Amino acid sequence: MEFEQILRSQGYRLTNQRRVIVRELEGERHLSAEEIYDRVKGEHPELGLSTVYRTLDLLHELGIVRKEDFGEGYSRYELSTERMHHHAHCRECGVVMEFNEELMEYLRLQVERETGFVTDWHEITLHGRCAECARANPS
Repeated sequence: MEFEQILRSQGYRLTNQRRVIVRELEGERHLSAEEIYDRVKGEHPELGLSTVYRTLDLLHELGIVRKEDFGEGYSRYELSTERMHHHAHCRECGVVMEFNEELMEYLRLQVERETGFVTDWHEITLHGRCAECARANPS
């Protein structure tokens, strides 16, 4: 449990609420706080929506989770331990697809070479329509 070590090194305890939320993120990516809450509230009625938000904020601050904004009016979360990947977000149905493209890595390296900028993390989100929505409405 790498996240447990991170919490303790920063003076935080591994509470049951934190464990439940991280476990939920281990099973699936790109979950909103509300989706996490809906998935765990039956088994953990003591866990309120505000606790989910506070916990996600803390885990994001500590670098345990990444917070993604796909332009939906709310954030989605995934564990930072996941491999480097990028996203394609369908503006019609809301599906989020992951992709890993070496060209993106080349682009990052090129920007670093040209500007001297040192990248800690990069993530690119493409916005448009998925294949199914594009077929259904080719406009």
